[in-house]
Formats: sequence, structure tokens, C-alpha cells
Amino acid sequence: MLGLYLWIEAVIVQKINKKVKKNKLITTGVYSIVRNPVYSAFLFIFTAILLFTSNCILLILPLVFWAFLTILMKNTEEKWLKNEFGKEYEEYLKEVNRVIPWISNKKRD
Repeated sequence: MLGLYLWIEAVIVQKINKKVKKNKLITTGVYSIVRNPVYSAFLFIFTAILLFTSNCILLILPLVFWAFLTILMKNTEEKWLKNEFGKEYEEYLKEVNRVIPWISNKKRD
């Protein structure tokens, strides 16, 4: 259910939202808890499939998917966003996790 919610929120609600403007970093809504909600949704869906099927071989699927997305995002999307938004995006990177919601990137004191 969490995966489905994140997908709907990211793909439908955020894309239709009239407040979204070009050349503005979006850090509200679902993007305040996770930087890549569509990828999060897929990760949760794969994990749910694993739990419902009780097939341990499927355990590798979410892990491989997460690793692939991490490499892909670091080498493409994140580089572009750093160039586009500079310090604003770098601060966002420090605050919000890439794929796993509610896990902050802030270092604990």
C-alpha cells in the first residue's frame, strides 16, 4: 500500500499540481520525505511481493533494484540537479533520503 501511495502521489498528484513551476526545486509534499518517490514505490512493491510469496530468492530483487537506482541516480539525475540548483539541491541532499522515506540524511550528534 505504501508503494502504491508513493507512486500515485509522485506521478499523479505532483504532476497535476498547478503550483509546480519550471526551474524550481520541489521539496514539498512527498518530496519532503523522499527524493525519488516513484523509485521508492517500486522498492516497496518488490518488497511486498517478496513478503507475500515467501520466496527467499526474490530477496535479491529489491536489493539489486536499489543498487541499480542508486548508481543511475548518482551518475545522471543528481549531477544534473546539482548543476541546475547548486547549493539549494546540496542542502536538500543532506536533509532527504534518496529512496527510503523518513530516514533522514542528517548526521546524528
